[in-house]
Amino acid sequence: MLTLAGDITRDGEGGWQVHAHVVCGRRDGSTVGGHLLRAVTRPTLELVVTTGARHLQRRHDPASGLALIDPDAS
Repeated sequence: MLTLAGDITRDGEGGWQVHAHVVCGRRDGSTVGGHLLRAVTRPTLELVVTTGARHLQRRHDPASGLALIDPDAS
């Protein structure tokens, strides 16, 4: 795993949702990337998670059909 970036937000129903993007290196030196849906690592993977002053929360945006981060939520 070369890069892992994303966020952890409230899903509007009291639960949590992880939205992660990943770039992984292959043995031949090429890379592949995209949304991280599931992962198995071995032997270890060290992650640094930083927190903000408040929780991020998503809300459904009817215009786009996407669950966007709500800038007004606390």
